[in-house]
Amino acid sequence: MLRTLGELSLEGPETPFRKKKPLLLLVYLTLEGPRSRRHLAELFWPGASDGLNSLSVALTQLRTAGVRLEGEEVLRAEVACDALELQSALARGQLSEARRLYQGRFLEGADDGLPVELEEWVWAKREALAQALWAAHVRQAEALFGLGWAEEARDLVQQARALPGVADVIEAEPELAVFAPEVQRTFFAVQLVGLTRAVELLGLGAEALDFLIGRGLLDTQGQPKLAVPLSVEGRRVALELARKLPLGEAAPLYQLARAHWEASDLPRGRSALLRLARAQAEERPQEALALLAELAPDAELLLLRARALERLGRYREALEMLDELPDSPEKSALRGSVLLRLGQFAEARAEAERAAGGGVYAQAESLNLQGMMLLGQGRFQEAAEAFSRAAVRFLMAGEEVRHLGALGNRAVAMAELGQGEGAFAEVLEAVGEREGLRARLFLNLGVIKERQGQPAEAERLYRESLALAEGNLEAMGRAWNNLGALYHRQGRLAEAKAAYQEALRLAKAGQEWVLTAAVLANLAELTGERASLEEAIALLEEARYTVLAERYRSRLEAFRPS
Repeated sequence: MLRTLGELSLEGPETPFRKKKPLLLLVYLTLEGPRSRRHLAELFWPGASDGLNSLSVALTQLRTAGVRLEGEEVLRAEVACDALELQSALARGQLSEARRLYQGRFLEGADDGLPVELEEWVWAKREALAQALWAAHVRQAEALFGLGWAEEARDLVQQARALPGVADVIEAEPELAVFAPEVQRTFFAVQLVGLTRAVELLGLGAEALDFLIGRGLLDTQGQPKLAVPLSVEGRRVALELARKLPLGEAAPLYQLARAHWEASDLPRGRSALLRLARAQAEERPQEALALLAELAPDAELLLLRARALERLGRYREALEMLDELPDSPEKSALRGSVLLRLGQFAEARAEAERAAGGGVYAQAESLNLQGMMLLGQGRFQEAAEAFSRAAVRFLMAGEEVRHLGALGNRAVAMAELGQGEGAFAEVLEAVGEREGLRARLFLNLGVIKERQGQPAEAERLYRESLALAEGNLEAMGRAWNNLGALYHRQGRLAEAKAAYQEALRLAKAGQEWVLTAAVLANLAELTGERASLEEAIALLEEARYTVLAERYRSRLEAFRPS
């Protein structure tokens, strides 16, 4: 990186290159573009008896420092430069990045004793960069102030003023003013749903659009050039749009405008948010819980909250919430899933039978639950058939994510029958870019590869699952736990311990108590220490997972001296 802001240096593999004249030459070529040798010699060594020779010496020094220079009579140089990156950041409106790059005045301290014309170039470039910084900050401050963010606008102006050399180029103070209500309404509508849809839904006027394009807030195609947080007015616009959009599209806007709902918005807004939470519960359960917390509880909401808790692995909380609800096939379906994960198989089977008598969604959950139990019994063909039937019913119920999940379960069953490659390929294609679902599929496929004696491929899949699950504590914890078990079986004990410890950290952070106990038990097997298994048992008992606690207690016998 060629540093020109606050210092003059060229970062090298070992030590920075700091020879002034060659570096000034490189800065000039980098910022001004290709120049002839004669022009450079006259600019940098005016009046010298052999300026071209001095130029050749400087070029040799630069090449020795690793700089790539091209051309014979016309020279060009391409090198990463902080001044160019600054100009790029300003063009993109990334002011925080621009301030980070601007470590001081352009070539500060490097302009002493320069030829007159070169000195004038340095001063002009220094002033131009400072003016560009100030102008960009003023434009953004005017936009923020105009759109309702007065304090933030003033703070932005002060940040710019404090930058080295910027105060020297300020000719006039910015005139900050609030935009007309219709201009604010137009900008936020375009930012939320795009120009064409905003005009269609709200009948926006051309005058406001002309104003925004003239101020540089929209480009000539009507695309926002600046991302502005929603002000109070922006949230009111979100509500205005939500009232006019179809329910599925309206949900995020209803969520943004929650504080401004009127009594007439409650039925439709609530339906929209429940629909959004239902979509989030499978892949982003933490977000679903946060969204549901904003709404008054009823049976439908509590069932959805229990579903999100189940996806997060917080099984005891899910059961307690389900206990508050009246009996229904939907409740039985979810309760059976939780009980199965807790190892209470007879109770889970009874709940699955009750769920089978419900509507198409409850039937789908019942079949999926039956498939999981058949899978655990080694009845793989029957499990695959149950998962297929579940997938069809989830699709009929409009539950696309659950449909894909059932297909993923079917792929696991088919893999046990030696037909997994095609099944997994099919479901991965259907899942597309849904990272949460892909992460779970890679995790399951990794387990299959381990069983098939392909540990390297299993490790790759677990690593891919980790990357896709970034931010999902439960999925990341399971991937690290699987990696730890894989390393343990391979005798890579230090790596196994590190993986288990990371899984433990994530499981505890996500309140995944069942996973926490499983990881502690794995650590106990790795280290031969009773303490980890005792902690797992205590944790399960404290969370009232009594069946699992008893199962782990039986494993404790292996750690007693004979």
